[in-house]
Amino acid sequence: MFQGLWFFCKFGWKSEKRYLIYNILNQFVASLIPLVNVIIPKFLIDCLLESREFSKGLAWVILLIGSNLVLTGISHWLTMSAFTLRCKVAADFGLFMHKKLVNADFEKLEDPGFLDLKEKANKFLYGDWHGFSYVLDCFLNIFGQSFTLAGIIVIVASMNIWMVLFFAVLILINSMVDAWAKKNDMNLSLEQVKVERGWSYFGNLFEEFSYGKEIRIYSLGDWLLKRENEYTQKAVAYYRRRNGFYVKSGVFSAFISFLQQGAAYVYLILQVLNQAISIGDFSMYTSAVASFNRAVKTVMGSLIEVKAYGIYYHAMQEYLNVPDQLRKSGQRKAALGNHTIEFRNVSFRYAGQTCDALCHINLILKQGESLSIVGENGAGKTTFTKLLMRLYDPTEGEILLDGVNIKDYDYESYTSLFSTVFQDFKLFSFSLKENVCFNEKAEDSEIEAVLRKVGLGSRLDTLPKGIHTNIYKNFDENGFEPSGGEGQKIALARALYKNAPVVILDEPTAALDPKAEFEIYQNFHELVHGKMAVYISHRLSSSRFCDKILVLEHGETAEYGSHAELMEKQGKYARLYELQAQFYR
Repeated sequence: MFQGLWFFCKFGWKSEKRYLIYNILNQFVASLIPLVNVIIPKFLIDCLLESREFSKGLAWVILLIGSNLVLTGISHWLTMSAFTLRCKVAADFGLFMHKKLVNADFEKLEDPGFLDLKEKANKFLYGDWHGFSYVLDCFLNIFGQSFTLAGIIVIVASMNIWMVLFFAVLILINSMVDAWAKKNDMNLSLEQVKVERGWSYFGNLFEEFSYGKEIRIYSLGDWLLKRENEYTQKAVAYYRRRNGFYVKSGVFSAFISFLQQGAAYVYLILQVLNQAISIGDFSMYTSAVASFNRAVKTVMGSLIEVKAYGIYYHAMQEYLNVPDQLRKSGQRKAALGNHTIEFRNVSFRYAGQTCDALCHINLILKQGESLSIVGENGAGKTTFTKLLMRLYDPTEGEILLDGVNIKDYDYESYTSLFSTVFQDFKLFSFSLKENVCFNEKAEDSEIEAVLRKVGLGSRLDTLPKGIHTNIYKNFDENGFEPSGGEGQKIALARALYKNAPVVILDEPTAALDPKAEFEIYQNFHELVHGKMAVYISHRLSSSRFCDKILVLEHGETAEYGSHAELMEKQGKYARLYELQAQFYR
């Protein structure tokens, strides 16, 4: 139960020590306020009823309101200061969690189980939308209310020790019912994760600019709203079931409170009538009973919350301990210069699949050579490049860099060898310059040169801030929306600027017009001169620019050779090439 609290305390102390210090001090100061409001009024009332001296009564009033003023002021300052520091700790923790996602194996981002685990971890961190470190706040509440409770118990015990025991038994029974409700709520909350993730997906869908065109052109609004409503109804059903447990515990709690207050007031009225206590004592004891109930209920409720969120803590620990296998590589650094990459009997199967996406691939890539990968959809072309870049590891065989298994290289060192234009490339809501180099310190002239090299010169001349113009309008109303072809050129410029020894182009001209495509092909050798290049395209005319062609079929090597060799062979490649060529004759 306390592992999660220790986790929060260690992280909070490391991030911002004052966050914990101010919270603990605030609990101590706040715990004194109920005691002041229980004890001082007794002496004020007794003073008014017995001595009837204005000066003494005024002194007690000043002490009462002065104590409240000072303690409340200090508590408020500590609360707001701690909240500000809490925002910093929460921000640091957000970065910590995002780093986990950045370093996670790529396949985890496609694994629904991993994504569900992440959502469960967030439930511990943010207490089912109560806010960051809600569990820690509950624990500190226990700490603070214990001070109050200790003082109140002394007061109530002076009234009648058996009354304290009677109250304790009732509260214990009430807490057991509350714990039952909380446990059932937590179990349902874990079941609800998938529904909430689906609901969140539809919520983001309507806000995503990239989906706007399809939603409008295909009139998807009502259909998507219907799908969202399905998730909404499921979520509401879960909330209804969860709230049902609290309704039952709440009714039982009201009954327990009725018994406590009834017993206390009957006893105290009898004591006053028998002149065993004064009116001041009556006021103090009734306030003490009310404060006792509140304090015990808060302590028990917070204990239940802390214990219940232990379920989420284990999910968070599991999430944080998901191994990053790819990054646990060797320490060998990939040297600068020429390289040779070999696929040696490489096979790969995606998790949960029954057949291989790639099967027994053997080939050698040398520096300065270009390879075109050809095949129908689902043949394994993109899977090949994912293995080459080590987004995945082979399930069989090995990939060698300069004769050494790529697992023996430092992961970051190995991935730095690649510049890639992905088929589903992404542009960021940053400046054009940052989208190319991700570095403000890079020379503007270098960025502009590479953008003109890929054919963006005319567009660049129209931008109000040149390469410092923002892409998209998320953060700048004067940003620009690149066309599909322009976006692809920016992605190509990004890959060329990195100037890595291996270039991977996955459908790099898919969104380009014929003229732009022709220019890219014409400059192809210049763009990748001296580099190892891997080229994927459904337009087989591009294969003529490559030294070797790998034809994949159902994940296996169907053919391998140069354009001339494969055309002479009159096999699958030649048939595909002729099929496309006939439309241009």
